[in-house]
Amino acid sequence: MKKLISSVLCLIIAASVFSVGFSLAADKPVKAPPGVETSITGISSSITAFSKKPLVRTVNIKPATGGRTVRLQLYNSAEKKYKTVKTYETADAPSASLEITFPKEYRKKRTGKWRIVAVKKGNAERAVKKVTVTSKNIITKKLTCKAACVYCVEDKKVVYALRSHKRRKQASTTKIMTAIVLLDSGKYGGITKISKAAANTPYNSPVLKAGDKIKNEDLMYMLLLPSSNGAATAIGEGVKGSASKFVKAMNDKADELGLKDTHYKNPHGLDEKGHYSSAFDICREMAYIYPKSGEFRKTIAASSYTFTSESYKLKYTVDTRDKLKSYSDNHKGGKTGTTSGAGCCFTSVYTSKGKTYAVTVLGSTEDKTRWSDTKKLYSYIDNYASTKY
Repeated sequence: MKKLISSVLCLIIAASVFSVGFSLAADKPVKAPPGVETSITGISSSITAFSKKPLVRTVNIKPATGGRTVRLQLYNSAEKKYKTVKTYETADAPSASLEITFPKEYRKKRTGKWRIVAVKKGNAERAVKKVTVTSKNIITKKLTCKAACVYCVEDKKVVYALRSHKRRKQASTTKIMTAIVLLDSGKYGGITKISKAAANTPYNSPVLKAGDKIKNEDLMYMLLLPSSNGAATAIGEGVKGSASKFVKAMNDKADELGLKDTHYKNPHGLDEKGHYSSAFDICREMAYIYPKSGEFRKTIAASSYTFTSESYKLKYTVDTRDKLKSYSDNHKGGKTGTTSGAGCCFTSVYTSKGKTYAVTVLGSTEDKTRWSDTKKLYSYIDNYASTKY
């Protein structure tokens, strides 16, 4: 009897234990409430800025209730990790704006990998926004010229600037505007009689003969390849009747194009008080005429050109002063300029990765440095400007 009672009690206890165990197993585990997602908005993932200028962006942190700690971090490639550069605290609000400054001393390299980190607080989750900052003007100190500019024709943007709005003597880069006024006049297909003034213009090479007649097309080759000052005077007289009226047309065109740092006193570029331009304005001239005129493109692309005058049947062969003809197929031609006041200047057109760039250097120290300065800017375009600005 005692054995029977003991067996029954064991069965009851076992059943109770099983029942409790089954009940516990059947209950779902309790989960913590989900965290609130944090957003960082108001800033692009890619920024391009001049390395020597302040870079400030306003970001929005949500939620910011109770105030949030926000860290600006820069990737250290040597240590292979992000390091905090600056720490910020937001206002206590459901959503808060914050001004983030990317310090100049950390933007000396061409490209920096940054991130903005909103630290987890309460049930507000941690958030990260990655930003790539690309610096412009990274090779300024390597140029010898006094001023320079690189301008993208299609995007209408300056992608490199070194004192680009500084007014300077521009020498024979003046002749770009001379060509523009000729081409826009509708008289490119005409013929001009060479006056004594044109024949006697200083630094007139090759020598023009007073009384001869020359096609304006041929005069433009003389203008842009060997940089004939006599051709510039002749074009002015042929298009407007006098050099002075032509110079007025040049200034009117500069105003029309919005060239605020340019004023002309002559059509050839010899040093004269009140005759000046800037690297930016000369790039703008190139950006205007190069895509517009096939005649202009053909002329600056030529290495040499031969023609015969209309009246005296004099045969002329003119050669370019552009020494970058064999440098690269992407170099499309340009215009030199040299005077004692202006130094060595050059403005040209370069293409890279489907884009066209006007490039100008003013006041290089000597002939060879204007070419080396221009090559450095071409390299800058290839390695940086065409894909990253």
